[in-house]
Amino acid sequence: MEQYKYRILAALAFIGILILWAIVFTAPFWLVWNYILSVKFGLPQFTFSETFFVILLIKWLFGSTELKNIKKELGK
Repeated sequence: MEQYKYRILAALAFIGILILWAIVFTAPFWLVWNYILSVKFGLPQFTFSETFFVILLIKWLFGSTELKNIKKELGK
């Protein structure tokens, strides 16, 4: 019975770390978009989950490897 308690605790800790990562990853962009950009330019506001998936899509399409390649090309 003790092992199940530790497995549940580990699973909850893992889920908690994932949620914390999602908040830290998404919150700055979400706040800037909703309270500065959407107000200034009349753009629609995003929910937190929409912002998270937009950021994931941007990271997937324009990953850091692309930026490194661009920097190498500009440095030549």
